[in-house]
Amino acid sequence: MASDDTKAFYASKVWDSTRKAYAASVDGLCERCLARGIYTPGKITHHKIRLTGGNVNNPDISLSFSNLELLCQDCHNKEHHREKAQSRYTFNADGSLQIRSDSDDL
Repeated sequence: MASDDTKAFYASKVWDSTRKAYAASVDGLCERCLARGIYTPGKITHHKIRLTGGNVNNPDISLSFSNLELLCQDCHNKEHHREKAQSRYTFNADGSLQIRSDSDDL
Protein backbone atom coordinates (compact mmCIF):
# COMPACT_ATOMS: atom_id res chain seq x y z
CA MET A 1 0.00 0.00 0.00
CA ALA A 2 1.21 3.49 -0.77
CA SER A 3 2.49 5.59 2.07
CA ASP A 4 1.33 9.16 2.61
CA ASP A 5 4.58 10.28 0.94
CA THR A 6 3.83 8.37 -2.27
CA LYS A 7 0.01 8.53 -2.60
CA ALA A 8 0.06 11.69 -4.73
CA PHE A 9 2.63 10.16 -7.08
CA TYR A 10 0.59 6.98 -7.59
CA ALA A 11 -2.49 9.12 -8.38
CA SER A 12 -0.59 11.26 -10.91
CA LYS A 13 -1.07 11.30 -14.68
CA VAL A 14 2.65 10.80 -15.24
CA TRP A 15 2.62 7.55 -13.23
CA ASP A 16 -0.54 6.38 -14.97
CA SER A 17 0.98 6.89 -18.41
CA THR A 18 4.33 5.38 -17.35
CA ARG A 19 2.80 2.22 -15.89
CA LYS A 20 0.61 1.73 -18.96
CA ALA A 21 3.55 2.25 -21.32
CA TYR A 22 5.69 -0.17 -19.31
CA ALA A 23 2.96 -2.84 -19.29
CA ALA A 24 2.62 -2.52 -23.07
CA SER A 25 6.41 -2.81 -23.48
CA VAL A 26 6.35 -6.27 -21.85
CA ASP A 27 3.21 -7.37 -23.73
CA GLY A 28 1.04 -7.17 -20.61
CA LEU A 29 2.40 -10.38 -19.10
CA CYS A 30 3.66 -11.03 -15.59
CA GLU A 31 7.42 -11.06 -15.94
CA ARG A 32 8.07 -13.53 -13.12
CA CYS A 33 5.52 -16.03 -14.39
CA LEU A 34 6.83 -15.65 -17.93
CA ALA A 35 10.36 -16.44 -16.73
CA ARG A 36 8.92 -19.80 -15.56
CA GLY A 37 7.16 -20.38 -18.89
CA ILE A 38 3.72 -19.44 -17.56
CA TYR A 39 1.60 -16.90 -19.43
CA THR A 40 -0.24 -14.82 -16.84
CA PRO A 41 -1.66 -11.35 -17.41
CA GLY A 42 0.22 -8.70 -15.47
CA LYS A 43 -1.83 -6.52 -13.19
CA ILE A 44 0.55 -4.34 -11.16
CA THR A 45 3.50 -2.30 -12.33
CA HIS A 46 5.88 -2.85 -9.43
CA HIS A 47 8.86 -0.73 -8.39
CA LYS A 48 11.90 -2.95 -7.76
CA ILE A 49 13.32 -0.26 -5.48
CA ARG A 50 10.42 0.64 -3.21
CA LEU A 51 9.29 4.25 -3.41
CA THR A 52 9.69 6.40 -0.32
CA GLY A 53 9.32 10.06 0.49
CA GLY A 54 13.05 10.36 -0.09
CA ASN A 55 13.13 8.95 -3.63
CA VAL A 56 9.65 9.44 -5.08
CA ASN A 57 10.70 12.65 -6.83
CA ASN A 58 13.73 11.00 -8.44
CA PRO A 59 12.60 9.95 -11.94
CA ASP A 60 15.48 7.45 -12.16
CA ILE A 61 13.71 5.55 -9.37
CA SER A 62 10.02 6.41 -9.79
CA LEU A 63 9.65 6.48 -13.59
CA SER A 64 12.55 4.53 -15.07
CA PHE A 65 11.62 1.32 -16.88
CA SER A 66 14.77 -0.26 -15.41
CA ASN A 67 13.17 -0.03 -11.95
CA LEU A 68 9.81 -1.43 -13.03
CA GLU A 69 8.43 -4.94 -13.30
CA LEU A 70 4.95 -6.05 -14.37
CA LEU A 71 3.55 -8.61 -11.96
CA CYS A 72 0.35 -10.59 -11.55
CA GLN A 73 -1.47 -10.24 -8.23
CA ASP A 74 0.03 -13.48 -6.85
CA CYS A 75 3.62 -12.51 -7.66
CA HIS A 76 3.09 -9.02 -6.27
CA ASN A 77 1.66 -10.43 -3.05
CA LYS A 78 4.61 -12.82 -2.72
CA GLU A 79 7.03 -9.92 -3.19
CA HIS A 80 5.47 -7.70 -0.57
CA HIS A 81 4.79 -10.41 1.98
CA ARG A 82 8.05 -12.34 1.51
CA GLU A 83 10.05 -10.57 4.23
CA LYS A 84 7.22 -10.69 6.73
CA ALA A 85 6.45 -14.36 6.08
CA GLN A 86 10.09 -15.41 6.32
CA SER A 87 10.78 -13.48 9.49
CA ARG A 88 7.53 -14.34 11.28
CA TYR A 89 8.57 -17.96 11.89
CA THR A 90 11.57 -19.61 13.48
CA PHE A 91 12.57 -23.09 14.59
CA ASN A 92 12.83 -24.15 18.22
CA ALA A 93 15.56 -26.41 19.68
CA ASP A 94 13.87 -29.64 18.56
CA GLY A 95 13.42 -28.33 14.99
CA SER A 96 9.69 -27.59 15.21
CA LEU A 97 8.37 -24.53 13.44
CA GLN A 98 7.08 -21.82 15.73
CA ILE A 99 5.89 -18.23 15.46
CA ARG A 100 8.51 -15.80 16.73
CA SER A 101 7.56 -14.10 19.96
CA ASP A 102 8.22 -10.70 18.42
CA SER A 103 6.16 -11.43 15.27
CA ASP A 104 3.42 -9.00 16.32
CA ASP A 105 5.89 -6.20 15.53
CA LEU A 106 6.27 -7.37 11.90
